[in-house]
Order: sequence, then C-alpha cells, then structure tokens
Amino acid sequence: MPRTPRLLLAALAAATVAAGPSRPRVDPDAIDEVRRPSSPERVSSPRAILHYLEARRATRAGDAARAAEELRLAVAHDPDSAELHVALALALAHSGRLDGAEEEALRAVELDRDGPPASDAQVLLARIHGARREPEKAALALREAIRIETARAEAGDRADPAPWRILAELQLEAGDEEAAARVLEDAAARIPGESAGFREMGRALLDRREPARAARALRRSVEIAPADAEARRLLGRAHQALRSDGEAREHYLAALRIEPEDDETLLALGEIALRAGDVAGAREWFTRHLRVAADLPEARLRIVFAWLDAGLPADALATARDGLAESGPEPRLKLGEGLALQELRRWPEAAAAFAAVRPEAGDLWFAARVSQAQALSRAGRHAEAERALEEPLAARPQDPRLVTMRAHVLERAGRGKQAQALLRRSLADLERAGDGAAVPPVAEALAAVLSRAGRPDEAVEVLSATLVARPREPSLLYALGAAHERAGRTDAAVAQMRALLALVPDHADALNFIGYVYADQGMRLDEAEDLIRRALDLRPRSGHILDSLGWVRFRRGDFAGAVELLERADALSGPDPTILDHLGDAYLAVSRGADAAATWRRALGSLGDEDPADQVRLRASLERKLRAVPAGATEAVAR
Repeated sequence: MPRTPRLLLAALAAATVAAGPSRPRVDPDAIDEVRRPSSPERVSSPRAILHYLEARRATRAGDAARAAEELRLAVAHDPDSAELHVALALALAHSGRLDGAEEEALRAVELDRDGPPASDAQVLLARIHGARREPEKAALALREAIRIETARAEAGDRADPAPWRILAELQLEAGDEEAAARVLEDAAARIPGESAGFREMGRALLDRREPARAARALRRSVEIAPADAEARRLLGRAHQALRSDGEAREHYLAALRIEPEDDETLLALGEIALRAGDVAGAREWFTRHLRVAADLPEARLRIVFAWLDAGLPADALATARDGLAESGPEPRLKLGEGLALQELRRWPEAAAAFAAVRPEAGDLWFAARVSQAQALSRAGRHAEAERALEEPLAARPQDPRLVTMRAHVLERAGRGKQAQALLRRSLADLERAGDGAAVPPVAEALAAVLSRAGRPDEAVEVLSATLVARPREPSLLYALGAAHERAGRTDAAVAQMRALLALVPDHADALNFIGYVYADQGMRLDEAEDLIRRALDLRPRSGHILDSLGWVRFRRGDFAGAVELLERADALSGPDPTILDHLGDAYLAVSRGADAAATWRRALGSLGDEDPADQVRLRASLERKLRAVPAGATEAVAR
C-alpha cells in the first residue's frame, strides 16, 4: 500500500483527534512550520494541515466523499504540495474516481519528480492502470518508482520495497515467475533483509494451489530472513500440500521456536501427527492449540475438522461435545457436533444438532439447514427435510447449496422428476444471471440425478454444455467422466479422467476412479495399483480409496491381503454397502463363509443411505450372494 504522505507526519503525531463526533481540537497557529523533506525552505500552510487532519478523521469514520472534499480544500491552500496531491489522489481512488485520482497523481509527479511523493504517486498510478487492465502502463509506473527508491537506497536512506513487490505481483499474474523473482532479488540486494516480497509471492502461489512453486519462493524468503515466522509457516503449508510431512514439520517447529504460542502452527503440527498415525501426539498439539487460542469455539471447530479429515469421527464428536460443555450451545460447535454425528451415520442425532443452530448465526445457519435436511432425508424423514429448507430457500432462492440439497431430498423421496425440474430451472436462472460460481454445482447435481434416473446421455449433454464456458473446471470434468461411466462408456470415462489429471495431477478422485475401473475389469492391475496408491498418498485415511486398493489385491488373487485392506476401509468409512459387498467377497474367498454372510447382511442393513437406483442394484446382488453361500460358492466367487 502507498505510504502516508510525509508532509504531515509531525503534525499527525502532535495532533489529538477526538474519537467522538466533536471537531478535532487543533490550533492552526501552533503549527507554524511543518516542512517537507524535499523542500525544507518552504513553509506549509496551517490551513492545509487542518483540512488534512479533517480528511483523516473522515476516512476513519468511513466518509470517503467528505475526506476527498477536505483534501481538495487542503490542496487549495497549498497547491504546490506534492504530498497533498498524492493524498487527494488516494482518496479519489478509494472512492472509485480513477480519472480524478490519475490527474492528481500526475500533478504530484510534476511537482516533485524524484522525491518520495513521486514514488508514492507512481505506485498509485500503477494501481490505477492495473484496475483498467493496462499492465504495460502499470509496469512503466512501477519501474519509475523503483528508480526513485533505488536512488534513495544509494544515498543511504531506507527505500520503500512496495514498487518492487507490486511489480513482482504483476509479473506473477502474467505468468512470468522468473521475471518476478528477478525483481524481488533486486529489492533484496538494495534493501537489507527485504524478504517479504518472496514471502507474499509464495502465499499467492499457495492460494493458486501451486505448492511446488510456492515452496521455491518461500525457501528464498527464509534464506534472506531466517527469523520470519510467517514465511516458515507458509513453507510448512507448502510442504504439507506436497505431502512432504517431514519437511513441513521441520519448518513448523522452526516457526514455533520463533513464536512459541502461535495457534496456527500448533494446529498444523497436530494435523501432521494425525497423518502419520500418531494420535497421541496429535492430542498433545491440539491441547496446546486450545491453550493459546483467542477464540476457543473456533479453535475447537478446527480440531473437529482435523479429526474428520483423518477419518476419526468419534474423536471429532468428543471434541465438539467437550467444547459445548464449556461454552453452552455455541452454534459453531453444534455444527461440528452434527457433522461428526453425520460421519457416524447417526442421522436423527445429527439432525437435532443442526436444528440447534439458530437464524441469528447468519451464514452458519444456512450451512446447518443444508446438513439438517440431508440428515433427515437419510433418516427417511423426507417431509421434515423439505420443511427444514423452506425458510432458508425463501431468503436465498438461488443458493446452490440449498437448491441442490432440495433436489437431493426430492429424489430420495421418490420424486426424481421434480428434482430434475427444480435443477433445470435453477441452472437456467443462474446462467441468465451470469452467476458463474454457482453454475457448476447445480449442473453437477442435475447430471447426477439424470444418471441415476437412467438417463446418462442427457447428463453428458448437460455437463458438456456447461463446460463450454468453463473448460478447465475440475469438478465439471470429473462429473463428466462419472456420467460417461454411468452410460457404460468406460473408455470415454477413463479418457476424461486422464484429461483431468493432465490439468490437476494430484486429483485424488480421478486417480482412484481410473484405478478402480481397471481393478473392476481385472486389467492393467500394476497401473491400477500405482494410481490408487498415489491417491492414497493424497488421502491416507480414505476408506473408499483403501477399498479400491483392496479390490486390486482381490483381483490379483491375494485374498488375505484384500481382507486386511477391506477391513481397514470398513473401519474408516462405517457401514458402506459397496465396501461391505467387497469385504464379503474377500471373506468368502478365504473360506470364511459365515463372516461373508454376516457382512453382506450388514450391507443390506445400510442400503437406506444409498440413492434409490443404487439400492435396487445392490440389494439384488447381495441377496443373490446370500442365497449362494449355503450351496458352497467359495470356489466360484474366488474365481
């Protein structure tokens, strides 16, 4: 951000501005000599200072129009002050009046071409050109600011790194990472200890989900400033995203040595311990996280999510309930309790927990209503599920979460045509409104409903049409592959998933999809196992990915290995009928017919959680297998 104009720093330090509505008590006659560093011989107008202070007061009150007007008056009293022109330019830019802001910034440059105000003005001009999508002009303005700051550094003054950082941002956005790095190296050479540019470059790359590139920038930041705890934390995050947990832990511990009570670092170390299977270690880190957290309910909710991500919903439930015992019915913790109960498939209890989140909780209430409707529908209470969505839908009729959940409830209640009609209407409305972010989830939900209704070709059409405007949207690309598979076009499905992996190499679901298809067909089993193991590295506690790996073992004839993996998948995922179906096959293959029959009966008992079309298919298959067990079908199943 541009600096506060230097002209009035002394006056600002001396002036006391009241916090209330009264006028600031500043005696203009008491400020008779505030000199500008670039022109010490010239006396600044006390009236200009007074109007500047009024502008500062208006800015703090959020009154941008009045701030700009006060600065106009300040400039009128001192028209030759480059710093006042910069201040007015900033005020105009903040209120969206870019033409006026540009004019004032250019006037500041005319008045003082080589001084600090000119540097500030050039940075502001760069921001204005960036807002107008004029990157070349923005770069020219920043290079001029860098020229001024370089001269200051060579004269022994402390240069402002902002022009270098912003130019690097501009080049990174243009895709030229090497040029951005060169600019930041130049800043580091001229400004001792200047590492923040590399740190922010790393943060930006992390936000863009490019952890390998982020790690390069963050390593350089840490080389320049080893005691920068934030850079260490970000480098830990990058290595976490790259699944390099050992290196991530090393950098988090380094950050913790600098800032021993940083709650973010403590939480991250707990998550790493969970990934390593060190549950006791994770508890210790989480306890320390709670000890230093400023917002205890928020800290507990984040721990709930960590347990859920690790596939340990019972621990998530205990964390949420411990927090509720401390703080009463806190809405964030009621939401966490409901999510844990949902993972445990305790649907009525989950619905009750979500119902305890009241409308005054704001956005949290909408999320709770979506989850409440899902839990009620899973419990077979479809009418109640619809009622749970009525009030939030009246408030936000085009919210994709609410619309897709209502469609889900309708479909589970056997009203698939109404679900389709609802989603088609919503999709058309969102496309007309140009709400690009909301379109993909609604299109994906419509495609899923059509596929389950036996109309997969229509699902493919919906997704293909939606992808025309969003050809690189990962969720749509995955949904299209799944729709092809539902339509019986396995080769097209696999090709689609490979195209997705070319775009997002670490897409765990796409890796698992291809691996499972090959395993189910009993072909390319080496490649299938490699793909599934890559997916498992990304999600080590995913029951569904473990199920895929177990199915590869089964197809290889390693029935004992299959049993081991499928039992772990069952423990992680709860009573999932597909996993139980596979586990029953594996039990039968190792001559444990009684265990196979018991497992298939468990699968039949959990069918209520599946979509209606899948229920019919799975029920027929499971009942056929149960009838075959007494007849001695071990050899046939194993084959």
